[in-house]
Amino acid sequence: MKMTVYRYKVYDHQHDDLAHIPPHYATREYIEELEGATVIEYDSLEVDESDLDTHGRILVRED
Repeated sequence: MKMTVYRYKVYDHQHDDLAHIPPHYATREYIEELEGATVIEYDSLEVDESDLDTHGRILVRED
């Protein structure tokens, strides 16, 4: 089954709200459970559900 996964930003409130973009895409459900995380709506992929790890993430392969 195909699923949409998104890039996201995680803000570190202890360091002047510095944003970090993790090296993977994740399901919206996973991102919404993270504290200080925001979905990057325009950066998404359609992937097979079987390609996701147990958390609903897939590693980004930057070439």
